[in-house]
Amino acid sequence: MPRVEDEQSCIKTAQMLKAAGYRAVALTLPTGLLKDRVRSLRNHFANSGIELFVRIDISCANRQELLRLLRRFRNVYDVVAVRCVNHTLGLVAARDRRVDIIFFDPLKRNVWFDHSIANVSRAALELNVSSLYSESILITKLMKEIDIARQHKVRIVLSSGCTSPLMIRTPEQLSAIGMVLGLNVRQASDGVSAIPWSIIEQNVERRSKEYVEDGVRVAKRVN
Repeated sequence: MPRVEDEQSCIKTAQMLKAAGYRAVALTLPTGLLKDRVRSLRNHFANSGIELFVRIDISCANRQELLRLLRRFRNVYDVVAVRCVNHTLGLVAARDRRVDIIFFDPLKRNVWFDHSIANVSRAALELNVSSLYSESILITKLMKEIDIARQHKVRIVLSSGCTSPLMIRTPEQLSAIGMVLGLNVRQASDGVSAIPWSIIEQNVERRSKEYVEDGVRVAKRVN
């Protein structure tokens, strides 16, 4: 996604997302961004017909720091994603209910999504298709991760990982890449639409005043 301080780039991105056929997007924001700036971003995207949700990508080196950041930011952001920089962190993030998405740096040869992480994962696995532009060998690695995720019935999210408006891909293009990597038609389509949307809907509900815990809501009094 564009740099949030670049207002014109954000407006252009919103316009191109609308033209590409999107209705909503989760934008990764820095933790120190002022509320007024977030409100301004929402307005820019809304003016283009795009509903904006805020996302945080947590990147840390150990369990203690991850848990601290989850306590601090879980109820602030619509989507919480964790960049798994080592295997231990991947295990912790995958089974924590507060984590929506986990992702791995495909360029790091010694860290990947494996069976032990997949076996405990409550989070969805995100595949960033922009990484395929850097090295062809990454295709094999992503295909292997998809195969593991499918074996363990781990949800898969496909994202463009775009850093500029020109890198935006349509939902159909993302789905097609997913199928090349080993997903069937339904899985590829869900990875772009249904699964990301279900994550956002669930988190919006959790942040409502009526929510107590999964399956428990505060009943409204009927006069």
